[in-house]
Amino acid sequence: MHAWRQGAARRRALAWLAAAPLVGSLALATPALADPAKWPGTKPITLVVPFPPGGTSDVIGRQLAKQLGEALKATVVVENKPGASTSVGATQVARAPKDGYTLLLSSGSTFTTTPHLMPVSYKLADFAPLGTVATVPFAFVVKKDFPAKTVAEFVALAKAKPGSINNATNGQGSLVHLLGELIASETGTQLTQVHYKGAAPATMDMIGGVVDTNVEALTSALPNVQAGKYRAIAVLSEQRQPSLPDVPTFKELGWPKVVGETWYGVSAPVGTPAPVLATLGQALQQVVASKEFGQAMQRSGNVALPGSADAMRKTAQSESAKWGALIQRLNIRLE
Repeated sequence: MHAWRQGAARRRALAWLAAAPLVGSLALATPALADPAKWPGTKPITLVVPFPPGGTSDVIGRQLAKQLGEALKATVVVENKPGASTSVGATQVARAPKDGYTLLLSSGSTFTTTPHLMPVSYKLADFAPLGTVATVPFAFVVKKDFPAKTVAEFVALAKAKPGSINNATNGQGSLVHLLGELIASETGTQLTQVHYKGAAPATMDMIGGVVDTNVEALTSALPNVQAGKYRAIAVLSEQRQPSLPDVPTFKELGWPKVVGETWYGVSAPVGTPAPVLATLGQALQQVVASKEFGQAMQRSGNVALPGSADAMRKTAQSESAKWGALIQRLNIRLE
């Protein structure tokens, strides 16, 4: 019996020695979690932008990456990850390591409309919001020879001829589509929604007079309005826009619920160490409140929107309830 025990012990020792190199190599291949006190160090931070390069989101993301990198004394790189109404990029960040090196620049739709329109593999609770960054105002525009000069005249015309006014959208289920439906719902009118594959073709048909109206981002609308290619009769923001000071808001005209903007915010995966989140949040607030960032946003037709993590979370929750109710009531689905 004693000899058998000695043999078993020898076999266990030999098995351990054989496995030791493999265990050692695995230990070397799996780096220890970064010390939050030393974050970010020299490792680059990736800001995932869930849209293609070149658009408004990309412009905001690259300006933010530049200034955030300067504030953190680190390298912040933009990774464009478009697809499935921002859900591809959002899912990537939700599943990323919780170490502060992968962040998401989300549009409002990421948390407020997309989850109501299609199945997604993430939820707001998967993210630790850091704060809001910018907002993109919208204008309600009409073709240049449209008979209505004011919103009141537009409503009267639409009610006199239900369904006769063609309203362009950026696509079924897009925020522009939802804003068009919101206008119709709140003003008690019936519009024929004409869905385009993006903003550019919708704008071209507005210029050509093919469609009657459009809810358009101010960044796109402003040059055409100023050139007289079509007219803006209202904006959908809480207050008048400095670039269109003579154009009233729907709110001041008596439709207080016709308010909508695209807003952007930054988040990290939930579970990221609290010290890292605190450093990121402080740097983000510093950047967004800076004169340089504000001027950069103004040049591109956007508005800097400083906001805390808590404010971003509450905005996402309230906007989700608002748009979710409209989407459900009108039974809107992505094509």
